[in-house]
This record gives sequence, structure tokens and C-alpha cells, in this order.
Amino acid sequence: MKLQGYAIVTGGARGIGAALCMQLASEGYDVVVNYVSDSSALKAEALMKEMADKHGVKSVGVQADISDYEQCKKIVETAVSAFGKNIAVLVNNAGAAAGKRYLQCTPEELKLTVETDLLGALYLTQLVVPYMVEQKYGAIVSIASTAGIMGSYNDVAYSSSKAGIIGFTKSIAREFGPQGITVNSIAPGLIATEIIQNLPPERLEEMKKDVLLGDLGKPQDIADALSYIINAKYLTGQIISPNGGYTI
Repeated sequence: MKLQGYAIVTGGARGIGAALCMQLASEGYDVVVNYVSDSSALKAEALMKEMADKHGVKSVGVQADISDYEQCKKIVETAVSAFGKNIAVLVNNAGAAAGKRYLQCTPEELKLTVETDLLGALYLTQLVVPYMVEQKYGAIVSIASTAGIMGSYNDVAYSSSKAGIIGFTKSIAREFGPQGITVNSIAPGLIATEIIQNLPPERLEEMKKDVLLGDLGKPQDIADALSYIINAKYLTGQIISPNGGYTI
């Protein structure tokens, strides 16, 4: 049964984030769509129109960098102003990755990755949880990665941050379970997003060889996992990993 209230999704304008927003809209949630870059503004607008046309829900876009606490406050303040205090679902999806070997990364790249992927989730959740505590329900879902489970040879900061998301998920679940709040994480495997699909074809084929099901996943696979999690009333502190057998 749908939770009473609306949803906030960070990094919601494209790729996995857009699929998550659309899934929430299909289940009747109004959606706050966060995005960071000017180039994502048009994508966010198109997404919000599509959600309204297909599912009849309302949405609002918020341009904000979640690595900055004050901008996280802007997201929540905009959400509450638009839809009220009943925040039913928070999806910590926004992320950054340097995509480089460890010794090639600059300190600035390491800092940006950790601040976006881990601190952003810490900031925004801290701002949202009081509303969920007051209403005694809510679902928090954070997007981790198989890189946080297995490690990644070409992005140490990303792997470290996503491993942090897994620890964060379990800790927050322990702290706020008694208040009726479920806290879970999705750790996607190799998903056919823009970044992955723009890799050289030979590299893509090599990557597919490590997936037992033989192909990349789709953003909708992650959206399906989100749907299960927010509707599973007895699930908390768990890491669900749609990865086609990549981690075996």
C-alpha cells in the first residue's frame, strides 16, 4: 500500500534517477526532482512533464548540489513548501565518480566524490528524518554500488563512498527502525546508463563477460528494486543488489 505523502529523489533528471522518479510517479507519488547541472535542467523539465502526462502526479524541480549542506536545506525547504511535511520516501541517488586509477586522482576529485556520494546522503537524510520521525513512518533508500561491495580497481574514492553508504544504511536503520522508518540500499551492478553505453564497444563486451546473465542491466531493473523496497513493510537495514550475478 502506498505510503501517505510524496517522494524526494536526488540526481533524478537522468539515467537511473529518472527511472526511479518515473517508478514513484507510476505508484502515485508526487516527486521532488533534484538535479545539479544546467545541462540537466531541460531533462528534469521533460521528465516532470512525462510524469504528469502519464501518471497525473505533480512534481517540482530543484537545482542543488548535495555536497553542500546549505543546498541540501534548499531541497527540503522547497519540497515542504510545495507539498507539505509528509515526506514519505527519500531516495539518495545523486553521485559522482572520478573514473580514474587511485594515483591519477587529484585531491579535489577525491574530495568531490566523497562529498557527493556519501556526505550528500548524510546531509539530506539528517534534514528529512525529523519529518518522518514526527509522522512515524517513511522509507529511505540510498543507491550504493557493487563497487562498494567488491571494490573497484579504477575508482577507489567511489568504492569507498559506496561502501560508506552501506554502513550508513545499516546504522540509520538501527537508529530509526523504532520510529517506523525503513532504511535500505540498492547496490546496482553494471547498468546501461549514458556513461556505460558510451564506453568503447570492446570494453562493453569485456564487462558483459563478468555478468552471469550475459548482459548489462537497465535503469528499470533498479526502479523495480525501489518499488519492492518501499512496499516491503518488514524490510530494513538491507542491501539489495540487482547485478545479474556480477558479484558471484
